[in-house]
Amino acid sequence: MRGSGPVIASALAIALAIAPAARADVVAKVNALRKHDCAAKTTAAPLRADKELAGLARELARGTKLGDAIKRVGYPASAATSLHVKGATTEDAVPPALAARYCKEIGDPRYAEVGVFRSRDEYWIVLAARRVEPAPLDPTAVAARVLELVNAARAQARDCGKGHRFDAAGALTSSPTLAEAARLHSLDMAEHRTLGHPGSDGSKPEERITRAGYEWQGTGENVASGQQTADAVVAAWLKSPGHCANIMEPRFTEMGVAFALAPGENPNIYWTQEFATPRRSLATTERRKSPSNTEH
Repeated sequence: MRGSGPVIASALAIALAIAPAARADVVAKVNALRKHDCAAKTTAAPLRADKELAGLARELARGTKLGDAIKRVGYPASAATSLHVKGATTEDAVPPALAARYCKEIGDPRYAEVGVFRSRDEYWIVLAARRVEPAPLDPTAVAARVLELVNAARAQARDCGKGHRFDAAGALTSSPTLAEAARLHSLDMAEHRTLGHPGSDGSKPEERITRAGYEWQGTGENVASGQQTADAVVAAWLKSPGHCANIMEPRFTEMGVAFALAPGENPNIYWTQEFATPRRSLATTERRKSPSNTEH
């Protein structure tokens, strides 16, 4: 009896060693399909074997639905799909079965990781991509960075496209009132998952700026969604003729910017940038609105 312990342990170790090797072989076969037989127009990167997804595949073998299995395992999926092969007595029988039914899924470049579980002649395979959470953003630091980038852009002459050519313009200053108007509109867009200039109450940008307590002579507004950093959102605005025109408009002297998060949604962040010229800064007291950007 004393000798049976090491023998059992050794046999178990051999069994455990075989299982990962078998899974690795299936992953290699899936990647071969991904590279050749099921290759999309845009070549997809090889899939990485993932232990969490292997556990997820095991849940599928137990009859758990994919969505429930993702929650049970806790895999942070941004995209996922499952493949099932039945009647494959050897691993060499798996690729033809996958190619016949799942080439579209295997060649999809969205997926980056793979998990495999085998039970007798059945294989459960999960392809997935992890959801990448944006780095925490400090509103104060983000606003300062946007202002810095905007003023750097205004310091040089710029062709914004569609006939919008601008000389270098003076630097903008930060306005807490405009920033508050921007914050409220960003929150409104994030809450309603809608990108645009009209507020959910039907308000226009200039109405919201007035509501915030800002007396303006001219206003403009840029909005955006999905960009995860100040640098990314300013770069996107500068590539768009209408947004770029607002950034370069020489009559604007003040700016406020803010973002709001929509966790778990796509897009998961909404931006608003408000521009204005206060009434007191102009010789005339006539209230006049310069053309606001109507793109988004």
